Amino acid sequence: MVSDTLWDTLGLNEKRVLILHHDDLGLLQAQNAAYEALGFPTGSVMIPGSWAPQLAKHAQADLGVHLTLTSEWRAPRLRPLTSGASLRDPSGYFWPTVEEAWLHVKTEEVEAELRAQIHAALTMGLDVTHIDTHMGAVLRPDLAEIYVKLAMEFRLPAFIPESLEAIKIPKWLRQPIEGLLVRAPLPKVRWLDSYPVPPAQKRDWFIETLRQASPGVYHLIHHAALPTPEAQSLPDWEIRRSDYEALQDSTVRQVIGEFVLLTYRQVRDALRRCS
Repeated sequence: MVSDTLWDTLGLNEKRVLILHHDDLGLLQAQNAAYEALGFPTGSVMIPGSWAPQLAKHAQADLGVHLTLTSEWRAPRLRPLTSGASLRDPSGYFWPTVEEAWLHVKTEEVEAELRAQIHAALTMGLDVTHIDTHMGAVLRPDLAEIYVKLAMEFRLPAFIPESLEAIKIPKWLRQPIEGLLVRAPLPKVRWLDSYPVPPAQKRDWFIETLRQASPGVYHLIHHAALPTPEAQSLPDWEIRRSDYEALQDSTVRQVIGEFVLLTYRQVRDALRRCS
């Protein structure tokens, strides 16, 4: 498997390895500020977001493209970079939900949009280290093919979990996606997601989940944001605040420090050397 070979190349087999991944950068200034305050290098940028250009000053950090096809909040709303009509709701924004996007979007227009987002990140000056997917919107089978295609074309690792069981999509739909992703010559990771955890339990979840982790390479998603008035305009602001507070906690940081910390830059560079 690509993963085993790559992890062996990096000297990571049989070790507990963590990619601590900051999602939704560029959506809010509060999200970007939390990224800077926490000091963990890895995250991905929503290029259609108003605050994406602010990340250009971190061009040599470990930033990828958070490929975006949905705009779930009333504010801020996100528009496609391209002119594809199927990508837009009646108001001209991305569709609010994955279900609505899957019902409407055309494959060729999605490919043009995702490609444009990667090119825009590069033009912005970001040394793009990986790609991932906002709200799992690329997991329609034809869109998953595009996701893998773009990763291969740009020679980037893509966030691909070892298992999709935690994703609540019908089994008949999940099976062809899993087959495609398993066959893709790209590394796979063990997926951990703090988002569903109630805010009051967040600190304990980080500690217990990481302490119980067996050897393997983990991609842990968080959405830390400062609790500013801007962030508090989002219905899920307490989730974002609790991620930020938990990742500042000394015990959480101690447990994180027990892992080998990995960046997608290291993964990308090793993948390119091996190919």
